[in-house]
Amino acid sequence: MHSASRSIRAVALLFVSNLSGTLALSQGVKFIHDAIDPLPYAKIPIGGAACTRDVGSALASAASGPCDATPANMPSVNPCTAAKPGQWGCDAPLDLVPKDLAALGKTGKKILRARDRVLEILQSDNACSEWLRQTDANAAATFRTLNFAVDRHGEEVVHVSKDTGSEYTYRDPYVASVGQATGAYATITLNLDGAFFQPQAPMLLFSKEGGPARHNGPRLINIGPYAGDSLNAQTLALLHEFGHVIDLLPLDFENEDGKSVQNTTEVLRYCRGEIDAKGRRSTLQAAR
Repeated sequence: MHSASRSIRAVALLFVSNLSGTLALSQGVKFIHDAIDPLPYAKIPIGGAACTRDVGSALASAASGPCDATPANMPSVNPCTAAKPGQWGCDAPLDLVPKDLAALGKTGKKILRARDRVLEILQSDNACSEWLRQTDANAAATFRTLNFAVDRHGEEVVHVSKDTGSEYTYRDPYVASVGQATGAYATITLNLDGAFFQPQAPMLLFSKEGGPARHNGPRLINIGPYAGDSLNAQTLALLHEFGHVIDLLPLDFENEDGKSVQNTTEVLRYCRGEIDAKGRRSTLQAAR
């Protein structure tokens, strides 16, 4: 898992709502109101000086309100804001991602299943969602905007390096990538041959002493403690990439100095409880 070089994207949403209206009441209605309510609200001064008019202008005064009243400059307010999704009376933003993923067939279904799991975590109060809200108070809403792409020509082998001794180092195919701090509407790219979709990959053995690389048999691949192509692994992968999207996790391109592994460990520190709990719940539901 790694994050591509830093990129900055600004998204501006402008909502303008201007509500204005004039209410006209006839004098007949006004007089009836006066007869019923000898102290109507309209005649209670609110911070204004008393109005004095001669008797001939009494009717005009009753209809127009206090003499020294000045129009109030009220700012226009839009009750439907991007910061508060799902408000009563406001149209919910259309989520087109499930339709797009469904068009990808089996591959898209795997992404959608993990996406739903992450949204379930983010939309509830738990240690994982609280951690992610440190840099994005509306983490669930931001995650819902993310797009997904599949890299069908990505790394497909496990790179195995042997030093001069008997120790081997294994580097699995990359799992996913996304721009650092890209925010809402970013695109997460998933490697079709990585552990998000595959449980194993062929090995390619390199020797530090030189010589051609040798192909070897398949090796099981994983994401953190979870087996490749499992829902828990896929959930962890998306949470990891989302950490880069909201700039909560540092850049870890090409797993330099093991930073990608460190970032995965950090995600597990806050989110493993929820990942495992959701996994157990799915298993119980499937067994019924």
